[in-house]
Amino acid sequence: MASILERRPSLWVEVSPPRGINPDPMITRLAALRGQVDAINLTDNSLGRVKMSALVFGGIVKQRLGIPVVLNVSCRDRNRFALKSDLLGAAALGIDAVVALRGDKVAPDTDGRIIPAHDIDPFALLDMVGALNRGDTGEGRAPLKMPPSLIAGAVANPNRKNFDREIDSLKRKAAAGARFVITQPVFEAGTARNFVREAKNMGIDAMLGIMPIKRAAMARYMKEQVKDLSGAASYLERYVGMDEEAARKFSLSENLLLMTSLANDAGGFNIMSGGGPSLAIELALEFNKWRKENRK
Repeated sequence: MASILERRPSLWVEVSPPRGINPDPMITRLAALRGQVDAINLTDNSLGRVKMSALVFGGIVKQRLGIPVVLNVSCRDRNRFALKSDLLGAAALGIDAVVALRGDKVAPDTDGRIIPAHDIDPFALLDMVGALNRGDTGEGRAPLKMPPSLIAGAVANPNRKNFDREIDSLKRKAAAGARFVITQPVFEAGTARNFVREAKNMGIDAMLGIMPIKRAAMARYMKEQVKDLSGAASYLERYVGMDEEAARKFSLSENLLLMTSLANDAGGFNIMSGGGPSLAIELALEFNKWRKENRK
């Protein structure tokens, strides 16, 4: 994984593509990360909300900024035929890696319908990436003359109460071809180290999710609505009563401390922009500054 994880710890910033058809404002913001991060990780209609195609936006990022791109690929929205086409398209655009995931639940359309695809699951999608990299399209035809060389990754949640079950799932993903794993946000070093140790035993690089929190309302929402983060309740409660300036300052300080304490353990960090890209970009720049100063 020299292209995106050669530098240790690796540093990625996760963003959602624009909501409309104009990529320019987001590209302008992401330009600050050129030469500062190792990859941009693009979500795929996360939270079931329609955005510009991550595949298209990823191609724009590569073309205009030259930053490596990690593309989330959801099984929710496409059948296996469409997934294969998109994977080949990603390779043609120079996308560096793909992340196989199930996809968030989708809210009903205005007419009340919910029609997810779910033709295959993330394990089968990982198998598909491996097969395409070998030139096998699954059609019984001659191998591709120019097969892709996509790096396959998976997702996991170190915060789950049933940690053993999560690790068993990760073992299956490793067996299916995952070479790295992006985690849900971590807020406590002990939890993160336990997960990193398990991932290393499988030969997988752990990209620990880092979630900067923009305001107290965001912390409250995560505590009350995101079940998989129940173990982080005590941390999230620390934002109660903070104004936005205080919350941003506290979040930057706490996350930077967490990242530097884990820098020698993790494969790297995936900074999420749930509160908007500005705070994620600011944290990425601060951590990269620390990374340069502490390079061995």
